[in-house]
Amino acid sequence: MKRYLFALIALTSLSIFSTSCSDDKDTVTPPGGGTDSSGYVTLKGEIAANQTLSAGKKYILNGFVYVKSGVTLTIEPGTVILGDRVTKGTLIVSRGGKLMAEGTAAKPIVFTSSMPAGARREGDWGGVILLGKAKINTGEAKIEGGLTVPTGADEKAYFWYGGNDDADNSGSLKYIRIEFAGISFSADNEINGLTMGGVGSNTKISYIQIYRSGDDAFEWFGGSVNCDHLVATASLDDDFDTDNGFSGKVQFGVAQRFKSIADQSGSNGFESDNDANGSANAPQTSAIFSNMTIVGPYQAGKGGTIDPSYQHAAQIRRNSAISIHNSILMGFPVGLYIDDVKVAVPNATSQNAIDGRLKFQYNIIAGCATNYKGEWITANAAAWTSWLNASNTTTLDAVTDVQLKDPFKYSAAIATGTTVGAPSFLLGATSPALTGAMFEGLTGFVTVAYRGAFDGTTDWTTGWTTSGAETTVY
Repeated sequence: MKRYLFALIALTSLSIFSTSCSDDKDTVTPPGGGTDSSGYVTLKGEIAANQTLSAGKKYILNGFVYVKSGVTLTIEPGTVILGDRVTKGTLIVSRGGKLMAEGTAAKPIVFTSSMPAGARREGDWGGVILLGKAKINTGEAKIEGGLTVPTGADEKAYFWYGGNDDADNSGSLKYIRIEFAGISFSADNEINGLTMGGVGSNTKISYIQIYRSGDDAFEWFGGSVNCDHLVATASLDDDFDTDNGFSGKVQFGVAQRFKSIADQSGSNGFESDNDANGSANAPQTSAIFSNMTIVGPYQAGKGGTIDPSYQHAAQIRRNSAISIHNSILMGFPVGLYIDDVKVAVPNATSQNAIDGRLKFQYNIIAGCATNYKGEWITANAAAWTSWLNASNTTTLDAVTDVQLKDPFKYSAAIATGTTVGAPSFLLGATSPALTGAMFEGLTGFVTVAYRGAFDGTTDWTTGWTTSGAETTVY
């Protein structure tokens, strides 16, 4: 969550989104800065009435763009929306608003940088922020990210989140790519690729790729939304970050790291807190993840030359009680860290494991320099060994022992400067991950035999994800 600082960009005051865009010739800030009449429709300030963005038009987010309460923004399949680099364009769906953005595998919706092909990188624009009325463990709060409103306006109507409606509905997001987003306005005050604050269980989030986020890929602040088929590619900081009482269920997700892209605060596959202070505030962070494939920066054996800021495949800390089942965690300096440092309640995180609230079951840890780390492990070897034996964890010495078919391909700009194609996270014919999954005691999940996000034949990333957005011409 914590990363290098960007200078705070001074944003203009909010203006109302124009509803008369039939000629598509609004004067806007075009990609890379400047002003012309190139056909981009500016999205700026408030979207205060129901709107539909169509694939036949070109859109650019200028500064903070708010979908107000009671308003639905609909985005058609195949639509491309650029985030302006100069103003750090960001789309925020306020509490009570809805985003209906359902692409298809053949026509995904793409949010990307306003910079031209060859000049894009993480942190080019803000990202997508979805806010709702579900429970969080601070009652309600303002989302981080340095958001602003006009002088005298009620900021709670714009960027606060949380409430008492766990069944709240913030819309439907499906087959979407969010590329080169994620920025830091100040320390601990960042926008992620997709930020979810107090998002309720009637919201639908499926088939989302976050590509080269300048912060976390996915971060949940409380809420109860369930998600599936998530892809995090070359994130700077964490891939799946959970805080403030998130209680949803997430199944089928993959994270792919690049060895030289990491954040100075420490980069992890999973990072989870109950809250920033490690308090006992309720609801406790208790999300359940199953069938996740976390591919770390090590590409051979259990080591290699990587950015020194890489840390853990999973860091569960600050009184969190998330659970991870039927997953693959591979190629990090540390596999699982049950972290009891900096918590208001001493040994709170390990106690969650001892009491059965934090579960780590039927997973594979492979190619990690250290498989397990934690204060509890050091101080209570017998209790730790008993817990670990009951977890049915498989440990493998090398990342290649998992037998993923081709997990280490990257985009042309990140890797070799040539087109290298898409990675494959499918399991090889003799992979130990083809079997061993267990769903006893789990509800709300699809029961499969394999561990990780993929079997040996079906690649659900085909057609809608990217492995080369740096050079894609939109």
